[in-house]
Amino acid sequence: MNGRKKTRGQYVQALLKQSPVSRNQIAAISGLSNPYILGLEQGHIANVGRDKLISLAVALDLNLGQIDQMLTVFDRAGLTKEDIPVFLEASRRCRISAALHPAHDSYTLDLLLLSAERIKGDHVIVSPRPPSCLRAEGHRYYSEKALVSAHPIYGELVVAILRERKRWLLKNLEDYSLEHFMCRRCIEDYIQRCEDEVERTWRMEHIRNTIALLDASENFRLFLTRECPSFVFVLKVPPKASRGKEKLVITVLPPHRFQVRTSGLLAGFATDSKAVILNFKEEIKYLREAVFEEFLDRRQMVRYLEGLIA
Repeated sequence: MNGRKKTRGQYVQALLKQSPVSRNQIAAISGLSNPYILGLEQGHIANVGRDKLISLAVALDLNLGQIDQMLTVFDRAGLTKEDIPVFLEASRRCRISAALHPAHDSYTLDLLLLSAERIKGDHVIVSPRPPSCLRAEGHRYYSEKALVSAHPIYGELVVAILRERKRWLLKNLEDYSLEHFMCRRCIEDYIQRCEDEVERTWRMEHIRNTIALLDASENFRLFLTRECPSFVFVLKVPPKASRGKEKLVITVLPPHRFQVRTSGLLAGFATDSKAVILNFKEEIKYLREAVFEEFLDRRQMVRYLEGLIA
């Protein structure tokens, strides 16, 4: 084995050792077989395809800068917008398991959410804001400008994921329900306590898009609650006939979430553990009891949201 192959093998070996994700999950998300990954570790594979390297990096939860580094180690150019379909394909392959699957970047959390949202079935969101995929495409370019400036494909990547998430949301709403629980105080702060006028304009557009979806789909229900939940999470419930497992994506987001400063911070987890999901179902049950009844009428909800942005 020559020195370059040995260096590459040691590099992959170190990444796999550091990863909290199981080997089987890495293989499933990347689409690479366990023997192929073992061959990479041992430096036995001379010409590794670019798409395979990116798929492996996504499965390892690497940030975009780290993916560039991996490509450099294998004598490949850095990421470009032409690589974005590889990221979307990784989301399609992702199999959320009982193990807690971590996401350390906004884009990896978005990919986990997209993975859950692709599944047919009812959908429950608990969040201080409307569904994130209803944000206008330019919003993230502004609110996450530090990340956009840090890597040349970040902006286009998250917008591409956003489009896919919105597409699957609308597709599922044709046959399944989406219930969104939102703290009343949080949504009012989202608009009224925003001191950045440009950001506030984007947030108002987010509310307008939410109103448009309420008008367009009877399967979308928005609930205002008196209580602020401890966690932000998404629960996907496949139809019983499919025998699919429920999926949960969990994150804890600070109030200043839309002014993201950096990447690499823990963004959330995904799991299909029955024990974990049971606890979050209890949270949903509690929130149902804390709903403002006057806004159960769809027209009243629309008027309330319109008043926020008037």
